[in-house]
Amino acid sequence: MREYVSSTFSRADFEGFIDRLDSSICADVPELAADAELQRDLKAAIRSQFRVFLGTEIPVDGARPAVTVSGESHALARTIARRGLDLRVLSQFDHACHRAVLGFATEFIAQEDLPNDFTVALMTMMWEQTSELMNTLLEELNTTYTRERESLLRGAFSQRIGTVRDILDGTTVDVAHASARMAYPLHRSHSALTVWAEDPAPGFDPVADLEPIVLRLARAVSATDVLCVPSGARGLWAWMVDGDRLGTDPQHAALVPAGVRIAVGGPGVGIDGFRSSHREAQAARSIAENGRQRRTLTRYRDVEVVSLASQDPAARSALVERELRGMLGDDAASERLRDTVRAVLACWGSHEAAARRLGVHKNTVRYRIQRVEEVLGRDLATNRLPLELALECFDTFGR
Repeated sequence: MREYVSSTFSRADFEGFIDRLDSSICADVPELAADAELQRDLKAAIRSQFRVFLGTEIPVDGARPAVTVSGESHALARTIARRGLDLRVLSQFDHACHRAVLGFATEFIAQEDLPNDFTVALMTMMWEQTSELMNTLLEELNTTYTRERESLLRGAFSQRIGTVRDILDGTTVDVAHASARMAYPLHRSHSALTVWAEDPAPGFDPVADLEPIVLRLARAVSATDVLCVPSGARGLWAWMVDGDRLGTDPQHAALVPAGVRIAVGGPGVGIDGFRSSHREAQAARSIAENGRQRRTLTRYRDVEVVSLASQDPAARSALVERELRGMLGDDAASERLRDTVRAVLACWGSHEAAARRLGVHKNTVRYRIQRVEEVLGRDLATNRLPLELALECFDTFGR
């Protein structure tokens, strides 16, 4: 088995194995499928833990193997506790991993011409050793989960997280009471932030270092109150009062260290605004992570139209293909055509104004637009909205 894995199990095989395991766990635990950040922590834990397992020496005397639990797995257990999920999630994690390893062994046997007695011995060995490995893993993660839950049940931190969870879940809460529990004025106008460490510098501690970044940004926009709660092993949710200017100045992104990214929702008033701004920040994060532009700070208001269009990727792709045909390439000529169309639309059809904006002769603009209109079979002024939307989608996601 060791020889088979080392000689034939490629990186692509490993990633495919991780993807199947991730999908299996999410199917068993619906709570995970609805939470993108929790899924990211889950996948990081699976990947890191199986790398540890592959390097674990199995004792020949039947003793229990010495298992190292990865930091990412401990972080997943703490995130599950912070979200208020129960131990069933960790148990499902254990069962799904067990099934995946046995499924891998079954696939191996199906590909090899092995004697029946050897096949039975191999499956028995895999069952016993995998059970030992997973039991050890589950024991340690249960301990981590329990400690985190006990910590959350104490003090103001627990009250703050519980109240935030109730509000986001749509539970009816008393504004004055909830504001007192969180030390944050819910009746004011809020701007929500989603902050995550995507590829932080060595030595960066997301748990300790993300909140100071939010406080620094709040000072930059003169926000009067700030609320921060951890959202995962590498993430933070935050709200700030009167922070609607955040992201309007390029200098704001300069306050964020490399490897950290931020998505900002639009301002909203009261509890409804608290929720809606958070939803917008989450939507902006989705665009930031899936788009091709790696901005440090993404405002929902800047990507709102694209976010709405991104709900149906197939329809979005069809729109881009239809409206931008003839200028979809990554070459300089296609880029010039797109820039010209964008400028003409921004200048309300004026070739002269577009030429000034682009720094070219107006006849150049006229020639390029003529080419585009010939391919599209219509002039740009006809049904311009789909064309503008297609350009926005292409700029964000590419083809």
